[in-house]
Amino acid sequence: MLARRVAVRAAAAAPGAVLRAGSLLGRLLGTPSVRAISALSPPRWASLPAAPLRLGPLHVGCVRLISDAAAPRKVGLLALDNLAPNPGAHKRARRVGRGRGGGRGKTSGRGHKGAGARKGNKIPYAGFAGGQAPLYRRIPKRGFTNARFKREFAELNLDTLAHMIRTNRLRVDPEREIGLKELSDCGAVSIAAHHAGVKLLGTGADDFDVPIKLAVSAASSSAIDAIERAGGSIRTVFHDRVGLRAVLSPHKFAVLPRPAYPPPRLMARYMDEAKRGYLSHLNAQPEQPHAAL
Repeated sequence: MLARRVAVRAAAAAPGAVLRAGSLLGRLLGTPSVRAISALSPPRWASLPAAPLRLGPLHVGCVRLISDAAAPRKVGLLALDNLAPNPGAHKRARRVGRGRGGGRGKTSGRGHKGAGARKGNKIPYAGFAGGQAPLYRRIPKRGFTNARFKREFAELNLDTLAHMIRTNRLRVDPEREIGLKELSDCGAVSIAAHHAGVKLLGTGADDFDVPIKLAVSAASSSAIDAIERAGGSIRTVFHDRVGLRAVLSPHKFAVLPRPAYPPPRLMARYMDEAKRGYLSHLNAQPEQPHAAL
């Protein structure tokens, strides 16, 4: 009741102010809709005591909120004295270990003893079983896998290659062959340490029309057709790990290593003319002389 009387006194100090439903002053006065202070009935004003009110901290805060809301807010230039984070951007840290009243006293939410109650509690690795033999060491291992011998290529699509040429990041000379180093230096492809080279793929083959000479590690049939249809040429070359490092970073070698031949399981691929292998000339059979009649 006292807070309501304080709100009426504060509203009387600002005649002509408009009360909106849902506002602090409107809730205190019980105003159901928009109404002006002057519309209040005289008996309601007459029922207020003439003696000054004794305001507590809560009521003074209500009057301050009402007066601050009525006053127009001044928006000035951004300065050091009015910097503030966005509402909700700064979250106060949870205070633990301050007694039962806080909800997280005594053990601070960590429980009793054990590794979880100590500082620096981190699981060493996935599958850690607290010091006993983990499951992956208890089960037997049989068989083998060829995953360590898998050859992965850094993939390069024709649309990416065409974009590099259009933006002059890769300069094309019809008489000069573009290899892995040029493709890596221009940013068309990123060759990691585990990659066996670059494979050219056919995405964007319909729009590719640049005559170019390429030397890559592998290429799809659609990419080969698009390159040759545009008037260019392509060949696939094998590189082992040391040879690939020598191609990409020749300045790190005092003497460049000799190119290595493909292993037996890959020899057929690089001798295949359909895959444009660089050893396809070894498949050419010498012409047999005609038998003497």
